Parts: sequence; structure tokens; C-alpha cells
Amino acid sequence: MFKLYARTGAGSVAVEAMLALCGAPYEVVAANKSADGVVPDWFLKINPRGEVPTLQLPDGTVLTESAAMVMHLADCYPATALAPAPGTTARAIYMRAILYMASNTYATDLRMYYADRFSTDPAHAPCIKAKAIIDLNRDFDVFNGFLGQGPFVLGSTMSAADVYAAMLITWSEDFEGLSKRLPKLRALYDAVSANPTVRKVWDRNDMP
Repeated sequence: MFKLYARTGAGSVAVEAMLALCGAPYEVVAANKSADGVVPDWFLKINPRGEVPTLQLPDGTVLTESAAMVMHLADCYPATALAPAPGTTARAIYMRAILYMASNTYATDLRMYYADRFSTDPAHAPCIKAKAIIDLNRDFDVFNGFLGQGPFVLGSTMSAADVYAAMLITWSEDFEGLSKRLPKLRALYDAVSANPTVRKVWDRNDMP
């Protein structure tokens, strides 16, 4: 059984959705911080960075990095067709989409929401957040360019890349504004959300 250490509405949402889509046996364990932002000691023993998501594989291996988790799950359950075959052009496009979002959009989101973490001087936080908002819009513009006819990264076929992207799209500071400016992103989000299995996970995590 997989064990997903998670927080409601955090980066664990896409991983939980993938577990559900794959029909994998799993349990969700809340790894919530205290009211003053302290990570519990028991969780630090599992992930010294105290970050979610953290995924314990059935053999006991602990996996970090959400992008690695969604890609691994898609590969573990090939019958779901949530990942293209290795060595194909579709696979290259799929990997680019996930890794682009993980290395750019996800990181920019963190700077926007937790600007105080990115300087030793609290006075810098407003400027860090302002720049992150600019960068996030650029990141979404670039990702929008990856989408052809859509609604998914691979056209008419939903993959783990779309589940991952849909989660990150909602992290925009202005989700509705982003939807109007880049309707392809909204179409991707709506198409992923229309999947009843995904929708159940979304609802559990208070997603729009």
C-alpha cells in the first residue's frame, strides 16, 4: 500500500489524484504544521525537509518531489494510459511539461505565497512576492504555448502532466483572471476536473 503524507490543498493534491486514478491502494496521512508553522518531529524523521507531498512506496521506500511521484505512479500503472511509452515523442513532450511546471511554476508559486522564506530580511518580502507574480504569469504564458489544440498536453488524451498542471493552475493569485487571459489553461483545468475520480479528490482538498 502507498502512504501519502499530505496537507489539504497542498502539492499533495496531484499525487492523491494520481493514486485515485491509478486505482492504487493508498492511505492519506495528514502531516499538518502547528499553528505557529512548526513541522511535527515524527514527520521530520520521514522527510527531514518537512515537505509535502511525501510518498511511501509499498516496499517502504520514501519518495519526495511531487513530479517524480506522479511520473512514477503513471509508470507503475500502464493500463491507465496516464503516461506515453518511453522513447516516443509523446513521452518527451509529456516529460517536458511536468518538469517545466515543477522547476518553474511550482517554485515561483512558493516565492509568491511564502515570500518571507526567500530573504533574511522580512522587509524584502513584498518585492519578492511582486516579482514572483510577474514571473508566474510568464511561466503560465510559456506553458500555454505548449498546448496545441488541447485540451490536454497530448491533445485529446489526459496524462499525469495534465493532473499536475491542473493543480498548479489553481495556485494562481487570480485564478479567474488567468482563466480569461489564457483560456487554454482553463480548458485543461476543466477537462481534468470533469473526471469524476479527480473531482472527488479536488473536493476533498477544497479545490475550485
